[in-house]
Amino acid sequence: MNQKQEKDTKAGNGKIWSIAACVVLVVVCLIVDVRVGVGALVGVIVSVGLQPFLKDLFGERPQPTQDQNRFLDTAVLRENFSIPQNLPLPYAVLDIRGKLMMSNQHFAEIFPQPEDAKEMIDILLKTSGGGEVQTIGVGERYYQAALDHCDVMDKSGAVGTVLTLVMSDDTEKHQLKQKLQEDETVVGMILLDNYDDVLDSIDENRLPILSALIDRKLHQLAVNYNGFVKKLEKDRYIFLLSKGNLEKCKEKKFEPFQEIKEISVGEHIPVTFSIGIGVAGSSLSEAMQNAKTAIDLALGRGGDQVLIKDGEKYLFYGGKSGEIQRNARIRARVKADALMELMTDATDILVMGHRQADLDSLGSCIGIYAMAKSIDKKCNIVMDKMSKGVERLCQRMDESGKFVGVIVNGADAMRMMSDKTLVVIVDTHRETIVDSPQVLMAAKKIVVFDHHRKSTDYIDQAVLMYHEPYASSTSELVTEMIQHMDKKMKLNHVEADALLAGITVDTKNFCVKTGAMTFESAAFLRRNGADSIRVRLLFQNDMDAYKAKATAVRDAELFREHIAISVCPSDVENSTLVTAQAADDLMNVTGIQASFVCCKVEDTIYVSARSFGEINVQRVMEKLGGGGHLTVSGAQLVGCSMDEAKEKIRNAIVEYLEEEA
Repeated sequence: MNQKQEKDTKAGNGKIWSIAACVVLVVVCLIVDVRVGVGALVGVIVSVGLQPFLKDLFGERPQPTQDQNRFLDTAVLRENFSIPQNLPLPYAVLDIRGKLMMSNQHFAEIFPQPEDAKEMIDILLKTSGGGEVQTIGVGERYYQAALDHCDVMDKSGAVGTVLTLVMSDDTEKHQLKQKLQEDETVVGMILLDNYDDVLDSIDENRLPILSALIDRKLHQLAVNYNGFVKKLEKDRYIFLLSKGNLEKCKEKKFEPFQEIKEISVGEHIPVTFSIGIGVAGSSLSEAMQNAKTAIDLALGRGGDQVLIKDGEKYLFYGGKSGEIQRNARIRARVKADALMELMTDATDILVMGHRQADLDSLGSCIGIYAMAKSIDKKCNIVMDKMSKGVERLCQRMDESGKFVGVIVNGADAMRMMSDKTLVVIVDTHRETIVDSPQVLMAAKKIVVFDHHRKSTDYIDQAVLMYHEPYASSTSELVTEMIQHMDKKMKLNHVEADALLAGITVDTKNFCVKTGAMTFESAAFLRRNGADSIRVRLLFQNDMDAYKAKATAVRDAELFREHIAISVCPSDVENSTLVTAQAADDLMNVTGIQASFVCCKVEDTIYVSARSFGEINVQRVMEKLGGGGHLTVSGAQLVGCSMDEAKEKIRNAIVEYLEEEA
């Protein structure tokens, strides 16, 4: 006999004894007194009739057993939950852990095996079953899918939770949206960036033939990609293209366009070109504006490359050749005239370079100071913190007695500023690395002079920008402008030495990025009292610094066989300059295609990068927030350890090499 039967038997026996007791009680009452007996009988009848009600009201409630109180298991859920098989949507039920329990026919047609749906279920589970709709790709089709909680109760009152999964076929809508995106029109501009040089190198009677061949090639490329091209000027074209065909060009890295360089009608230099493409879904006018910005940025980065501006995002292709020089002398004269006009209208002038100023930055600042002094305008150089690289030059300035109070910090510069103060930025065009960002933000009129390849975070509010990436240094640009001033200037020996030092440091003693203008500027400075021996003394290192450079070269590690990465000891004087020198020395090692040397100053890690052009170190450094030139570049990393910095460099190199593959 089980517990339930035993319990029922005891309950039955108890009822029999209760009835017998009631009968005896009534009989005794009748013997004693008839009226008392009748009352007792009525009482027994009433109590028996009200017993069920009183039991429900005051009786002890039965306690559910442990078996009744548990959550429903999978088997019970299957018995208490039915699938609507006629629902025209894929539908499934999962347990709380995401395991598929049951589904209708439509769901089974998409996922014949339960494990086939695991990847989709894992994605949906990330929303915690909150009913959020997500687009899920299954093979070649797309579905809107949602996962939600559902409570189930069986007959005993036990409650369990399941997950319900509903899907809706969204393939047609997704394909239509994708097609609309692919058919979106993008605007592009093509510029033959060395047209004048080609013109000088070809016979005049062959020029129409060359021009016709270029036009024909561009037209054929436009037809191949279902686009349209129109010639605007002798060296400028505009074209329209769908976004889908633009993706095809990107997949081929615009290699078909490189065939233009192979066009030849005799002995002449190859034609190079820059392409700026603007993408904007809102309007064609915005796409055109993006294309103009892209072509300007491509030229600012040296030309011979493709640049795509998609909203705030930039994509670069090419840029492996050197910078293109375009009418340098005329531009220098025009910029010099414009600068003198702005200086004349200003009440005072503030000039500053980048943080951790080098000799090119300070040298070009001194050149601007000399120009302002020649027209009797007050000028100050803003420098919040003097770097080791310019200490010797600053000492010479103090010893000469001609630059008393010229260098001020950012706080003093802010107090000097007025609405008519002209702020001149040199040796950088990036607002994030200027020496005093507060001064830049407060300025009403800004002028920018720089020679680094243009970055996307350039100062866009400048009233005058002289940005020439072909130049060896900003000191060269300033020297060229000084030569074209209407009023002939006479530089003192400190000013001439400073400008020559700026040219020397950026050309690595006239070995890198030197052109005819570089030597002409150096000759002009020499005639104005610059001395190469005095300049050479500015670059001298003490014995500790020389040993640190040797250590950096000795401890360099090879990455991908042809790339050197090293660390320069930071406990030496002028460690950033020593780091740059170590990067230069590593390029003298046979087989090295690029070198990256780091040093830590306070909480900032400075990276110097060098190459001979096979690897575009500017592209690598841009991935770390830096920039520079094809062969000379750098970056500053804040808030990371040296090991983390080296790992970031490796990752940037790998990313660059994959893009170039």
